[in-house]
Amino acid sequence: MNAETVAQWLNALSLADRAKSLNLVSFRLTIHAREYGLPSTDQSSAAKKLLGINELQHKLLSQAGHYLDGEEKKVYPVDVFSQILIETANQHGVAGGLAAAIEYAKAKTPAIH
Repeated sequence: MNAETVAQWLNALSLADRAKSLNLVSFRLTIHAREYGLPSTDQSSAAKKLLGINELQHKLLSQAGHYLDGEEKKVYPVDVFSQILIETANQHGVAGGLAAAIEYAKAKTPAIH
């Protein structure tokens, strides 16, 4: 998963579908985060990953809120936003979780023809 792929997917969607998709990604990340609360996980690594997921959710929900308000100009351009998501996930060791969440959301969004 790379920023260009994410940007292409989001650019093909209406603002409402972008918002819905970002909410689906955020939802799926909450499920992914549950594994970090298990007693068998390394606590310092789990804390870093949970912070990363929290940061991703903050970014996703903020952008989705702007889309729901009909804002396309005062938000990060899709390519920049996609890069921010990928960099944040990589920095916190949750790139796999983000990729899985995006794939989940892609499967739930309208097919682009």
